[in-house]
Amino acid sequence: MSCLKTKARSRQGGLALRSAGKPRRGRRDGGFTLVEVMIAMAIIGITAVVLLEQRIEVVRDAARARDLRSAWVLTSQRLAELELDKTLWTGTETQNNGDFADVDPEFASYRWDYQIVREPIDVLDPKDPDADKKPRELMKLTLVVRTPGVEEPIVIEAEFPIKENKPDEPPPATPATPDTASPSGTPAPASGATAPAPGPKRP
Repeated sequence: MSCLKTKARSRQGGLALRSAGKPRRGRRDGGFTLVEVMIAMAIIGITAVVLLEQRIEVVRDAARARDLRSAWVLTSQRLAELELDKTLWTGTETQNNGDFADVDPEFASYRWDYQIVREPIDVLDPKDPDADKKPRELMKLTLVVRTPGVEEPIVIEAEFPIKENKPDEPPPATPATPDTASPSGTPAPASGATAPAPGPKRP
């Protein structure tokens, strides 16, 4: 009996020593592994790149909208100047180009060019093609403004009627007013004129 107890105790002691020297397989220490840290850094990097690209796109859109707004303001100003300049609407064709540096040196990169052409108008009545009608013409304006921040230019087309110069008509003649007669039957002298002095009476 004693021998059996001694062997059993020795076996239990050996198992205890083995369990104390070797950790269990299901147990792990606290912390992250290298793979987990690399995955987390990759996710953070991708998110930062996406947010940075969106930020850059927002800044570009804001700059493009600012350039386009300035271009429309300059276009309307140039269109008003062309409409008020009567010397541009006399010939058959006029064209020119330039920039907006005269408005502000900041707008020197904004370019403009225009063309004014005299074009006929079809005034024939389709219901009455044999009708004799005088041909009419108009002036067509094409204004193009190019902006450095915008790929497509601003194109404005306008049509203006041609004002024909009528010949000068003579002023209407004022009707002559009849002279009022004097009581004696002789016409009264005009205003401002002195009547002749009466001569000596003959016997």
